[in-house]
Amino acid sequence: MNIRILRLVPLLAALWLVAAACTAAPAGKPTVIINSPASNSQFRGGEDVAIESTSTDAAGITRVELLVDGAVVRTDTPPSPQQSYSVIQTWKSTPGSHTISVRAFSAANIAGDPAAILVAVLAPTPAAAPTAAATSTPNPTPTTAAAAPTATSAPSGACTTNSTFVTDVTVPDGTALAPGQTFNKIWRVRNSGTCAWGSGYQFVFTGGQAMNATTVVAVPNTAAGATADLLVPMAAPTTAGLHTGFWQLRSPTGALFGVRVFVTVRVLAPAPPAPSGCLGMPQIQGGFSASPTTITAGQSATLSWGFVVGAQSAEIDNGIGGVQTPGSTTVSPTTTTTYTMTARCEDRVTTAQVTITVNAP
Repeated sequence: MNIRILRLVPLLAALWLVAAACTAAPAGKPTVIINSPASNSQFRGGEDVAIESTSTDAAGITRVELLVDGAVVRTDTPPSPQQSYSVIQTWKSTPGSHTISVRAFSAANIAGDPAAILVAVLAPTPAAAPTAAATSTPNPTPTTAAAAPTATSAPSGACTTNSTFVTDVTVPDGTALAPGQTFNKIWRVRNSGTCAWGSGYQFVFTGGQAMNATTVVAVPNTAAGATADLLVPMAAPTTAGLHTGFWQLRSPTGALFGVRVFVTVRVLAPAPPAPSGCLGMPQIQGGFSASPTTITAGQSATLSWGFVVGAQSAEIDNGIGGVQTPGSTTVSPTTTTTYTMTARCEDRVTTAQVTITVNAP
């Protein structure tokens, strides 16, 4: 009897180790979503910009950092670890273009990938000059004062040039791309001036990283009050991290005008070499998404996906075919379409779907 018990001890110990190995899973990273403000928002210098974010992690969030241009400007901590933690953090704005990011830490002290937006901060609104109270002075002495600048009115019949940002049609700010991946960036802007855009109007690169060989593109004919979709073919840089380029409209006279728009992409580090063959169930890490998910017929949307691991192949239906991961592609469905991404490892299959709703013009 004792011998049988002794023989069972190693077996029970081995089973305990296997069970422990199966239940111990590596801790994941916290995720962060910036709820407001929207990317491309504009502020005046000196304003308090409120950034509202929500961080989630199964182990609990213990710290949330607010960063401006990579520097931590504020840190907030919940009273105890929370699986979902929403916070509003403020920053005193300074003129210029800034990258605002939020980073969360879990109870395991693991930092998540930061969520980021770009904001443009204009010069502070000049304070009104104080008005001197009128005083009654006997025999006032004449003085010579500098004349205040006089606003120059446009000649009678002249039109004005201006533009405002409407939306990112493709490649929202912070889209994750593989090094060197090509994409079409499309901004939608409104002609908010009174001049119609036509021959001689251009959309030009003004700073940051161009991410393409052409820095000047033609502007489609656009009446005052109408919108135009400005498309620039681009390629992601080869170095990992956030990359930003700025673009603006230019009139036939060579003057820049209107809103200064930008594109921001997050280039991922190259994936480690895949082992020969595959084991287990394939995983589509980072998900499969579309932006926007609702368009009007004739418009485009961007499909984006993360790394696919443990798979021999990854493909998307509706004529797209095999894809590298991570990646993205621009699609222009004419009717409401569901796209399915399929990752295969021999006879094991993992799928993810996203639907783009197409409305009639």
